[in-house]
Amino acid sequence: IDLSAIAKGHGVDRAAAYLENRGVSRYMIEVGGEIRLKGPKPNGKPWRIAIERPEGLRAVYGVLSLTDAGIATSGDYRNYFERDGRRFSHTIDPLTGYPITHDLASVTVLAASTAEADGWATALMAMGPQVGREVAEREGLAVYFIRKTPDGFEDWASKAFGKRVGK
Repeated sequence: IDLSAIAKGHGVDRAAAYLENRGVSRYMIEVGGEIRLKGPKPNGKPWRIAIERPEGLRAVYGVLSLTDAGIATSGDYRNYFERDGRRFSHTIDPLTGYPITHDLASVTVLAASTAEADGWATALMAMGPQVGREVAEREGLAVYFIRKTPDGFEDWASKAFGKRVGK
């Protein structure tokens, strides 16, 4: 059993519960890229959270302004290897038992809890862009996909994501 798809998100949620039980009403917690936001920053403005450009260069693809959200991103741009010209992702397709082969580079999910966002991000990444979009819209998930194309990157936001961030 591999719980890494939700372990960091769950840890963030536990830390958030600890703070909230002690009366903390504004915070940002981050563990390995999984984030939980509560309230605005101390200056009253929303938190600004970057979505990384999925090339492994640590560059910014876009910035979200948010409060009160669990945020998680799953991608294949850091953990992979190449052999004989073929790329092997660390994300495993549960239907085949082999690494994913589709062109989805990253999935960012906003949810009430970080564990929920973390689980959905991993699941949608495994599903791929077509099935992932269908599931995101059907379930009303706030999701942002970035796909690799021969000409660069292409992005897509679910209706729920657009409502959360004004996209």
